[in-house]
Amino acid sequence: MSTIQSSCAYCGVGCGVSVSSTQADWDHTDVSSLTLVGDNQHPANHGHLCAKGERLLDSLVQPNVLRYPVLRSGKPINWDEASSFIADKFAQTIAQHGPNSVALYLSGQLLTEDYYVANKFAKGYLKTANVDTNSRLCMSSAVSAMQRAFGEDVVPGCYDDIEQAEVIVLIGANTAWTHPVLFQRMLAAKRANNTKIVVVDPVATATAKQADMHIAITPGADLALFHGLLGYLAHNNHVDKDYIAAHTEGFVETVVHAKQLSEDINQLAKQVGVSATTLNQFYQLFIQHKHVLTASCQGVNQSVIGTDTTNAIINCHLALGHVGKTGSGFFSLTGQPNAMGGREVGGLATQLACHMGFADGERELLANFWCVDSVADKKGLAAVDMFDAVADGRIKAIWIMGTNPVVSLPNSSKVAKALADCPFVVVSEITPDSDTAKLADVLLPAQGWSEKCGTVTNSERTITRQRGFIAAKGQSKADWWAISQVAQKMGFAGFDFANSASVFREFAALSAKVKQAFPHKVFDLSGLQHLSDSEYDHLAPTQWPIATAEQIGQRGGRQFTRGVFATPTGKAQFIRPALAKTNEASSPHVQVIVNSGRSRDQWHTMTRTGHIASLRASIPEPVIRLHPNMLATFSVSDGDLVTLESDVHTAASPVALARVVTDPDLLPHMAFMSMHWSKQFSLGMGVNQFLDNRVDPVSLQPGFKFQTAVIKPIHLALQGVVFGHHDPAAQGLCWQVAQTLTSGICHHIGFRSAQDGFAFQASAHSLLWSANVNGQRVHVQCNMEKGIAIAIKILSSARVDLALEPMNAFIGQSVDKSFIKKLHQQINAGNSPLICACTGVTDAQIADEMNAQFDQQSFHDGKQHVQFDKALDAMQSSLGCGRQCGSCHSEVTQCAQQHWQQALTYIDAEYSTEEDVA
Repeated sequence: MSTIQSSCAYCGVGCGVSVSSTQADWDHTDVSSLTLVGDNQHPANHGHLCAKGERLLDSLVQPNVLRYPVLRSGKPINWDEASSFIADKFAQTIAQHGPNSVALYLSGQLLTEDYYVANKFAKGYLKTANVDTNSRLCMSSAVSAMQRAFGEDVVPGCYDDIEQAEVIVLIGANTAWTHPVLFQRMLAAKRANNTKIVVVDPVATATAKQADMHIAITPGADLALFHGLLGYLAHNNHVDKDYIAAHTEGFVETVVHAKQLSEDINQLAKQVGVSATTLNQFYQLFIQHKHVLTASCQGVNQSVIGTDTTNAIINCHLALGHVGKTGSGFFSLTGQPNAMGGREVGGLATQLACHMGFADGERELLANFWCVDSVADKKGLAAVDMFDAVADGRIKAIWIMGTNPVVSLPNSSKVAKALADCPFVVVSEITPDSDTAKLADVLLPAQGWSEKCGTVTNSERTITRQRGFIAAKGQSKADWWAISQVAQKMGFAGFDFANSASVFREFAALSAKVKQAFPHKVFDLSGLQHLSDSEYDHLAPTQWPIATAEQIGQRGGRQFTRGVFATPTGKAQFIRPALAKTNEASSPHVQVIVNSGRSRDQWHTMTRTGHIASLRASIPEPVIRLHPNMLATFSVSDGDLVTLESDVHTAASPVALARVVTDPDLLPHMAFMSMHWSKQFSLGMGVNQFLDNRVDPVSLQPGFKFQTAVIKPIHLALQGVVFGHHDPAAQGLCWQVAQTLTSGICHHIGFRSAQDGFAFQASAHSLLWSANVNGQRVHVQCNMEKGIAIAIKILSSARVDLALEPMNAFIGQSVDKSFIKKLHQQINAGNSPLICACTGVTDAQIADEMNAQFDQQSFHDGKQHVQFDKALDAMQSSLGCGRQCGSCHSEVTQCAQQHWQQALTYIDAEYSTEEDVA
């Protein structure tokens, strides 16, 4: 069996994977012959993977794959025709309207080589900096903060700091779900080193439930929390004055402002939303420990004060003299597998390649290196502004690669209309099914993970080779190749790359030139500029900066260890925030504050993961999570269908649809909805439909968090599930969600009119009956063709709980008395929610095992000596749940506790009965 090392396609942890094949010929290998495990030698994950990573091979079998270029009319064309058409359209648009009438919108899913060629094409040859990336939506506030503080977009620390830290503070980061492999390292450090884990989050997330301390702040109060911490440290004379004097600037102005905030700790605590005791305990952690690591993610970044908040965090670590020191400092948890690589090559509209800006000397260097007379002379339009420009007609041609902005951007309905009206839209994708792909004038087949070859850079600056191991099917091509073809058709030299290795060498050579001209910059790939094709193919994971080839394979490095930074003066900058509290004040009409984010088992807009049955099972429908105390406010119950709309809603404003799920872990007046849902999977589309496009004024990152909404109930006459044949355009459907199963697809459906519900797919030959199931009236319809079941519809006035996989197994069976009896039995059996995606363990299985452990302990030790921890360990050993990737550990524990408490009530009841008898 032969093995290929590659990298995971998901988050910025950058896990290494090992793919093995039972076939010797990789060029003709089949997915069924492959196995995938974590790479034991990779420094990011040491062999561990999350549930999504473990199922990477499942993502390869897409329901619908794009294999050749196609026009909006549906006409297939070849690459020569496609590239000529695109080249002509871009050239004509620029000739008529100027270079800023075109744009490229890229993705953190692209490889560094793709990113580099795209930026060379646009900024060097088209003369426009209208090149942005979906990394703007997740990481740009951290980028801006590090640029302001350190002079460059450089994460100072590394993953090894997790094991070296005494305290790890996670702010705005549900790491157990979003970066589970890193969170498992944190939990291991907690067990081995007694590391304290502190979570700052308004919600009692899966991460918070496993922390030593949860600081449940008011939404938007994170800036005040950390700016107040700086003042607190100064008040308590716990700042490193020598370090501040030697290595920083701007401290005095910043700390005076901070001390004004912290001088009244009780008032500050009230502003933050916690008790003064809790606030003091949190602040004392920074005084009592020398090694404090603070890591942030989207809860900080996706705010209109995200940059200032990140700088407030960095300010505290600068004041302590802890930046670049072992086990301490600020760490940015990156959302995408190559967001870092994209930033390195200038993927954001606000920068040029190799961490350069638009100063004259930087632009001149780049123009000389690319052999052009000039490059783009000013910053381009960032994501939100870019699509606003598409909407108002300033941008007339756009090329979108590897991302789905019709779903992922705020005010996404406006984005959809803008692209529909845009004169020329090109989309590079692996599937024609995404919401954005459906709006393309030219749809190009891109190579996906497993096919394409190149490099990615993870959160700790480690470059990893992503290697293809399946021969590209059809006419799918690497994105750098597609761009190069168009560039050459436009008459541009410098795009005759032979392979991804040649692209990487040019990029590394550029970094060497930049480092030579601007030696204060940290980013450096000089040591990789002379790699042969073979050396590139075999490149080991390597952390930059890499000045010489001898540094290949280095890991665990930290930057700014000597207090010399990438600013003009060599000193880090303290940044005084514009505001000490969020300016996202609620409207007097607001009823709920909505936060959006990830679900545990899904990724982005689900184009990669939505068709994987095991990853869809835990949350099959769009849900809006509300605190139980808020149900009466909106006149809804758990399980009801509702609309979410802006508090300034008009008749033309878009709305999102979701099902209510109560969640006591939320604060009252808060709601949470995952960002993943789209028109591709749900009639109700997604949460970004009604979110406005406010941005951070520095980073231009959209403020997805802390937006307000009105929730209104939808009264359904009938709702349920249809298996087998489904008519998505049927009359009266107001709720429709497709869910992939292991053996097909089912659809969750709903109707305002009972007449429409009963008429849905009904015919004279349909078999109909109704029954009472656990006190609920259920209506069953079975459609047949030649005596074989082709569709089964289950409806009721309330939500119907069904075991979907066993129900779907009835499709294709012969319909007779035995069939009807078994079907009715299955409907009666109901359903048990999935708890662990890795093992497929359900709530019912955990309940059975915990009850068995309870009975066993009671028999051996007596009912008054039963131990939950012992039962939990035995249950997990037996079922395996929570012990694979670990991202569901808190859910497994919570589920087990609920069933254990139910078992304990039997003890209480038994003893109280004995006392009564006595």
